Amino acid sequence: MNRFIERLLQQAGISISHREFWRYALIFWGILAIISYIQNTLVWLIASSQNMYFSESAQWLVTYLMWLGFTPLILYAAQRFPIRLATTQCRWPRTILIHVLIASALGLLVAAVSYGLVRPLHAYETGTWMKPGTIMLWFFYSYSLSVITYLLVVLGYSIIVSGRQFQALQEQNHAYELKNEQLKTNLADARLQSLKMQLNPHFLFNTHHAIVSLMLENDTRKAIDMVMALSDLLRGVLNRQNDNFLPLRDELNLTRQYLAIQQIRFQDRLRIEYDIDPSTEGAQVPQLLLQPLVENAITHGTAAMTGDTLIRITTRKIGEKIQITVYDNGIGSNARSSRKGSGLGLLNTRSRLSQAYGEAAQFVFDQPPGGSTQVTVTFPCQPTSLTSPTHDNLSLAYH
Repeated sequence: MNRFIERLLQQAGISISHREFWRYALIFWGILAIISYIQNTLVWLIASSQNMYFSESAQWLVTYLMWLGFTPLILYAAQRFPIRLATTQCRWPRTILIHVLIASALGLLVAAVSYGLVRPLHAYETGTWMKPGTIMLWFFYSYSLSVITYLLVVLGYSIIVSGRQFQALQEQNHAYELKNEQLKTNLADARLQSLKMQLNPHFLFNTHHAIVSLMLENDTRKAIDMVMALSDLLRGVLNRQNDNFLPLRDELNLTRQYLAIQQIRFQDRLRIEYDIDPSTEGAQVPQLLLQPLVENAITHGTAAMTGDTLIRITTRKIGEKIQITVYDNGIGSNARSSRKGSGLGLLNTRSRLSQAYGEAAQFVFDQPPGGSTQVTVTFPCQPTSLTSPTHDNLSLAYH
């Protein structure tokens, strides 16, 4: 019996032991039994036309003990024939009819067993034997109360089970949503990491090509300096290789290290200007966001120039967004209009901004007819805590 009850409760999702089950069942039926006994006693006291025999109390006790013992069977019937009012198919009247028939059968069984147990005691007290018709008398006398009480147990059980199932569905749905968000986040991080990793071989190939060119020109000193500068840059990148985002201040320092390599190559012909809004230095930006923009300015804009070249990096905070502009005074549309920012670096930057910020990010590539190129990216500002700068983490504002 206990295994049957535990299996029944487990299927219903009710986490109580069989002892707790019997305790709650005893409380429920005990309250009903006490109310019923008080009612019968008051009726006897008011009528006072006949004696109240002990056999009547015994019949009352047997009745409610049997209903207490039938509790697992009632719950099984409630589980076997669940009452679902919120359904498109109108089956609940048929289900209620089934439960009424079950309640009637149990009520008749209670009356018959009570008759069999109480009949000898009643005969001892009164000297007469109760007729078999007493079974039907007791059955119909308590019929409405028995059916209503049975249905009350079934409905109460159905409400508890529905509540448990609804709570379980909510928890499951919440777990699915959380898992879905985690998968989306992991997918977004993986895509950003993949796009970022595309830049590393692209940048290394270009730098390696520049080093080889210097060595072919027998300019060993510059080649060594460029290798050392590249080593510093790679150290900074590898230290943050697992980070898709970093403060703009750190991104500017990585860009400064990259430009140090290019200044070895171009020496005094390359001039760098920074116009950095201090309020933007702590904003989170995609790692290696600036490097491909600056590399594009040098490779496709200023490398072919014989005179002085200028690259200006500007940052501004506009409302809740940050705007970064990379300007060069290179040849502009006079010689590279067909490219229109279609290099790998710029395409990669567009993809990373779209992946990280969606439609909230903007990428503008502008080449005025008179020359020069300006690339402007705008995206939501995500601030981070500022730390005290060190010699490797110097502010570039007004530099």
